[in-house]
Amino acid sequence: MLILGLAVTLIVWTPALLLGLGIGLAVLTGCHVDEGNRHPCVICGLDLGGLLYTLHVMGWLMIPMLPFMGITILVGLWMGLSALAGARWA
Repeated sequence: MLILGLAVTLIVWTPALLLGLGIGLAVLTGCHVDEGNRHPCVICGLDLGGLLYTLHVMGWLMIPMLPFMGITILVGLWMGLSALAGARWA
């Protein structure tokens, strides 16, 4: 059951993680990225503009995932507080 919960949490949070990765790479490389169009971003001879664009657009998938992301946060808090209180899991 724990493995299933972790898998669901990872799937639900994947768009947010990919958006964060895209923004982080854009900031570190000094490239311009937005959801309107891909912009060239040459790093070490490779154009990563398309990759950064794709990672940035993944943020739009967070909109339908927000309720499920909230549920994972609430369940995680509940499990953490129960563990702190000394409750035993069946």
